[in-house]
Amino acid sequence: MWQRSLLLTVLLFSSSALFASGQCRDWLIALDNAVSEAGIHDAGAQRVEGYPHLRTTRWLAFLQQEVESEEQQRLWLTLASEQAMQGWRSELSRLPRSHPLLRDSTNWQTALQQCVDELLSITGFFGVPKTPIADNYSRRNRILGLYTITNIFARPSMNGYREDMAQRFRRPTRLPIRHYLVEDFAGSPPAPAELVPNALEMPIPSAGAQRALLNAYAPVLSVANTLAYNQPGSIQINDGTPTVDYHAPSAYTWLSWTRYKGHNLLQLNYQYWFSERPKDGSFDLYGGPLDSIIWRVTLKPDGNVLFYDSIHGCGCYHKVYPVARGLTARDDGPTAPVFYPGATPNARTERISLVIEPDTHYIVRVEKFIRGQQIERYTLQDANRLRAIPDNQQNIVSLYDSAGLIPISQRAERRILWPLGVPSAGTMRQPGTHAIAFIGKRHFDDAQLMDIIFQ
Repeated sequence: MWQRSLLLTVLLFSSSALFASGQCRDWLIALDNAVSEAGIHDAGAQRVEGYPHLRTTRWLAFLQQEVESEEQQRLWLTLASEQAMQGWRSELSRLPRSHPLLRDSTNWQTALQQCVDELLSITGFFGVPKTPIADNYSRRNRILGLYTITNIFARPSMNGYREDMAQRFRRPTRLPIRHYLVEDFAGSPPAPAELVPNALEMPIPSAGAQRALLNAYAPVLSVANTLAYNQPGSIQINDGTPTVDYHAPSAYTWLSWTRYKGHNLLQLNYQYWFSERPKDGSFDLYGGPLDSIIWRVTLKPDGNVLFYDSIHGCGCYHKVYPVARGLTARDDGPTAPVFYPGATPNARTERISLVIEPDTHYIVRVEKFIRGQQIERYTLQDANRLRAIPDNQQNIVSLYDSAGLIPISQRAERRILWPLGVPSAGTMRQPGTHAIAFIGKRHFDDAQLMDIIFQ
């Protein structure tokens, strides 16, 4: 580990971080070594080598290519430092409180923020390396699995899956008997255009505006079967094992952004967790503990919905639900997402309902919500909470391992699909690590995903 510390020290001294106080610089380097030695790593954002106060994402890496003015530089650096703070909090929260690096600080979170701010204040944008974001595919698996050949044989199966998903949209559905509606909230959401006056021209809501937006566009989950594994709940960690408490329905939320026709568009993300996807027989490839769906709302500058899309927590089953006119699917064969047929309601003007197929938790209808008799309320929680969550022993743990996976949620399908390069296919994983295509490479958080899926 001393080699890594030496390298970080050299890089810090060769950059603008030279002028940071030695105490602050050395503490951050020591913290980095400590979490590494403890086997703790948060995969939510990628470290920038030599800059322990910055971390980057696919969106930030995309924006970094375009930054020009000093105001843009400052804002980009601020956003990268916020990503670093989120990662550091997750990692350091999981170190024992008795660790000397934390014990010597009366308030390590305050000290951490001060160090990050100090380094940020003297960081020059053009000294920050353009860090390529590692993709979430295994090159080794593709080489060993003869991907250039196996992907050809996989195409008929992928086409079959797409047709099966399309048919589920068209089949009659069971009548929902329970609806999960978001908790009441009095605030009014701003239009994203009102949030844009900043150097990077991206909608960045305040905490209050974020809560108002997430509440206003939150869908209703409508279920036709109320067995425990068909009810959304909150994540708990008991004796190291993640479980879902369906007595406390929740959506775990976060913001993201995408680029379309020159506009930086705001996206609202909602993740709903279920205790399992029950197995349909002994040879079911897809069943197992924990399941989730992620619902994403992409907003136009005026606040109307441009489109929705969804995946399951494994990155599987990417589906697109256009709302605005003029969005035409790009014909990419087996690599294209499944498009919802027909019109989809606009969540800006009416509450929408997602009709969930029992057991598989596939979304099979998106329609205007008509209030039923059996309604339960769900709460909104920050998805970052799952990166550092108390267990039943009052230890702080992460739902995810160092690769961003949830090992207990492994599925048997991984044994068949590994040559296509998605590590542990079917396993639930952390936001920012969702590979969504088995042929080629595609990620849920690709900055220009709309240019890939729409003509």
